[in-house]
Amino acid sequence: MKSLLFENSLSRIFALKLTSIFNKNAALGWFAPVRYAEVKEPKIPNSRWMKIRNVSCGLCGSDIHFIFMDMDPKCFPAALPGVPRKYLGHELIGEVMELGDEVNELSIGDRVAMRIDWLSCYQLEIDPPCRQCKSGNYMLCENLGKSEPPIADNGGGFSPFMVMHKSQPVKIPEHINNERAILVEPVACAIHTVMKRTPEKDETILVIGAGTIGLLTAAVAKTVSPESHIVCLARYPFQAEVAKKLGADKVLLDGKEIYKDVARHTGGRYLKGYFGNEILLGGFDVVYDTVGSDLTVNNALRWARGGGSVVLSGINFKPGKIDYSTIWNQEISFTGINCHATEVSGETSFGMSIKFLTETRFPVEQIITHHFPMENYREAVQTFLSKKDTHAIKIILDHPKLSK
Repeated sequence: MKSLLFENSLSRIFALKLTSIFNKNAALGWFAPVRYAEVKEPKIPNSRWMKIRNVSCGLCGSDIHFIFMDMDPKCFPAALPGVPRKYLGHELIGEVMELGDEVNELSIGDRVAMRIDWLSCYQLEIDPPCRQCKSGNYMLCENLGKSEPPIADNGGGFSPFMVMHKSQPVKIPEHINNERAILVEPVACAIHTVMKRTPEKDETILVIGAGTIGLLTAAVAKTVSPESHIVCLARYPFQAEVAKKLGADKVLLDGKEIYKDVARHTGGRYLKGYFGNEILLGGFDVVYDTVGSDLTVNNALRWARGGGSVVLSGINFKPGKIDYSTIWNQEISFTGINCHATEVSGETSFGMSIKFLTETRFPVEQIITHHFPMENYREAVQTFLSKKDTHAIKIILDHPKLSK
């Protein structure tokens, strides 16, 4: 089978960094660390695993990070124990085609999404599990690298077939169609973001970013707290239109006067110091930064009111300079999220996501904008990178249907 995978090869990474100086599309070449290559079809390693036939998989921003290897080797994730080969694709929908004898919760033909992508005590079958996995925070597993996984070539969402440990899949109810089901994982990420600091009645909330996670975060925040005032900061007008349909009460378009726009909207006091140093006194009660660049983090901290909160869900593997003086000067509560987990309520982000998507009034139909056949992944990546022209939000890669 052919699969999109990342080879953890220093020579490939170095070659990509070098050639990218001269060719912006070097990451899509044959020598790059991420390649679409022929690999063996995986087999379940023991009775606690299952085999999945993938139907479709969403292209995520983290996949783009892997493809272009835009990672500082000194950032925290770069030092985490890795695997020689990482199969890409986690926003998937698949069908169960083979079950180990100890998998009792699913049946052949069930549709599933994947809950746990990165290695954790669950797939490593470590007993007792670490304190993070025991509490349901599997993305924070403390046993990474302590044990070898039962299978190395497990496949991913961008593979026609893959194997999962029984702890990984989440069953998709029959009444949720595939177009909504493919969003189970990104909706779970948005839920985890909002649950870190749930909006309260009459609070003013800012969502920075109007990509998939930003739009879903706005929708989740409005669903959880309909009497809060949700503002979305978008880069493009087409994103603004979708944000309004998904529950944003107000959309601001990013621009040179954005600090003044935020001040006017929140009633905050706009001030400008030497060297173009713009700040606000007063601002939003909560800011969700779904972009995560140095610029958006700095802005998020400056746009939250004194004593307000900032939740960071956007991923940046090349952090630069961040002015953290706002945190102590304005007593900002600043936290982050890593995908999804078990929430304070005891429910999992995925369980809540299924409930949200079951409710037909939860507005997600505008999110998926493009479908591509899996073999056209390069075109999908180019479409992702050209949002201004393509109006892309969520891009889906579809696997060929099996002939009967």
